[in-house]
Amino acid sequence: MKRVPIIVAAAIFGFVALVALEQYQPFAYMRVSNLYRDALARVGRKTPPNPDLVFLAIDSNSVGLEENADLGDLYGLKAGDSDETRALKLMSKRWPWPREVYGLVLERLVRASAKVVIFDLTFPTSTDEDTAFRIALDRYKDRVVIGSNFVSATSPGFSTLHTSPPETLVPQTAPMDDRVAFVNFWPDADDVVRSAQFRVTSEVVQGSAPLQGSEIFLSLTARGLTKAGYASSIPPGLDSHSFRFTGPPREGFSPHSIFEIFIPDYWNHNYASGEFFRGKIVVVGGDGNWQHDEHATPFGSMPGPEIHLNAINAALHGEFIREVSPGLAAALTALAGAIAIALTLSVRSPWHRLVALGMMDGGVAWVALLLFDHASIYVPLVAPMMELNLTVLLGLISDLAWERVEKNRVRRTLERYVSKNVVRELLDDPKAYVQSLGGVVRPVSVLFSDIRGYSMVSARTDPHALVSQLNEYLTAMVECVFRFGGTLDKFIGDAVMAVWGNTRSEGVRNDATNAVRAALAMRMELERLNAEWTKRGLPQLRIGAAINHGEVVVGNIGSPQRMEFTVIGDAVNVTWKLQELTKDLDADLIVGENVNSLVVEEFELRSLGRVTIGGLRQSLEIFELRGAIELPKPRGPKLTTNETSIRAPHLSR
Repeated sequence: MKRVPIIVAAAIFGFVALVALEQYQPFAYMRVSNLYRDALARVGRKTPPNPDLVFLAIDSNSVGLEENADLGDLYGLKAGDSDETRALKLMSKRWPWPREVYGLVLERLVRASAKVVIFDLTFPTSTDEDTAFRIALDRYKDRVVIGSNFVSATSPGFSTLHTSPPETLVPQTAPMDDRVAFVNFWPDADDVVRSAQFRVTSEVVQGSAPLQGSEIFLSLTARGLTKAGYASSIPPGLDSHSFRFTGPPREGFSPHSIFEIFIPDYWNHNYASGEFFRGKIVVVGGDGNWQHDEHATPFGSMPGPEIHLNAINAALHGEFIREVSPGLAAALTALAGAIAIALTLSVRSPWHRLVALGMMDGGVAWVALLLFDHASIYVPLVAPMMELNLTVLLGLISDLAWERVEKNRVRRTLERYVSKNVVRELLDDPKAYVQSLGGVVRPVSVLFSDIRGYSMVSARTDPHALVSQLNEYLTAMVECVFRFGGTLDKFIGDAVMAVWGNTRSEGVRNDATNAVRAALAMRMELERLNAEWTKRGLPQLRIGAAINHGEVVVGNIGSPQRMEFTVIGDAVNVTWKLQELTKDLDADLIVGENVNSLVVEEFELRSLGRVTIGGLRQSLEIFELRGAIELPKPRGPKLTTNETSIRAPHLSR
């Protein structure tokens, strides 16, 4: 089959192209792949939030406290010199807050038995208020983590500078003080955070291999887990790890306004006098883009502290997503191509093929979702699904194009043997045509034409020249039939049978008129051919033609194995016998009385009297067709210069 190499070549080309795309990851392809990955993350299973993780948010309510308000009257504070009053007064000052606030926050949370307090904040420079915070950091050094930052490290490969807290807060040591950890998340190339890096070196951050003895920096997540006693939950190595989120922003870890822990009513009722924080890991950080600490994630824009909480939560549950190897991904693409080839070659029906393709797409997506949910394996389906779908669709396009080419070839071949309108019905509606054994009764106009004295001509002419001349003659006669909308019913030796009104009727009058016009055109074409044949030394031909009108049976006559679309009935038999009469009457074109009544207004006719036709009870008046009264208006192409002379009344005998 000619389509087999096309489909196989398409599948191979698609495989090579898609493997290259997977290797080099151009932005558009990478974006499509990541859109699929994010959709899988949103649809798939989420990691349940650990109840021991708390987001204490520096939000707009906390930084929007009224500076000169009577805090005792507003919040029910009794002692004017209490830590609560002090903290709220400091919070009511303009942002950024004095760092003593964070010392008071740490003090309050540790006293409430929080396991670890993680400040997702950086303190790059020293201030005059550092002392109080440093005292708290020193006092609770085993239960606190503060942030450092790799500046300009928006993605690996950029020039970076690690900024750590100043000496006024923690000592500058090497290795770095264990209360300090980096806050950075490195997004993918499309600026979406999908993974966390728990350990890095300066070289890794800049995109190169780590050097022997390079200091390893821990992330805020890794440092917090270590201090909380969950160091074994941290994935090994320096690589980044994709993790499973808990859900959309603020759904997994609802933020609690930080100022509430200093208001007695909130502290007692909302936080059970601090019992709420017992044994918990508390992440303190900004909530709201006003701090420019929100990042794109598969679930939308999410505050940085909440991303840290998701990473901690994933580590506690072991919810990291494993990637398939590049070799396995390429094998899946190759398998998809093989399936596409098999589907294209084995399923002939386009609709069945599309249904099968849809079922495969759904089944593969379901399996990928099962693997993502229950085995935490991410299967990259973009390349395999593109290979599968594009190969199958290309096969459909190829089949449709090949079918059109083949149909046109068959049409051209059939039109050499069967009338064009019959071919149209046969190819455009083959089922109806094949199933139409039997027929219907219709009024039609029938034309028979036959070469006079052809036996004598054939006896005196070379057989090859004779066949060539006969084909030339029949081609011209058939063209006249088609030009005026007739159906070529059959060739009977050198005779031509044509019908009007069998497959499509323009009305009995127009059908009869078109039949007469075709006969006149045949007469003129024969004059032209005779002139050319004389120049070439070939014998001239004479024809006799007859046209009759009447009801016939139209349909496929024959057996299911061999049919012929034709017409049968008395009108056909009478037409043939009228054509035979042209020999005796010395008239080259005669019509029956039924045709005369339909076309008498347009053509010049002369009565030849009444004749008796075998098989008919009554005699029949016949007429000789001499010419057109007015120029005929053909349905087909414009008449050539020779054909326009059809209106002349001259008869060729």
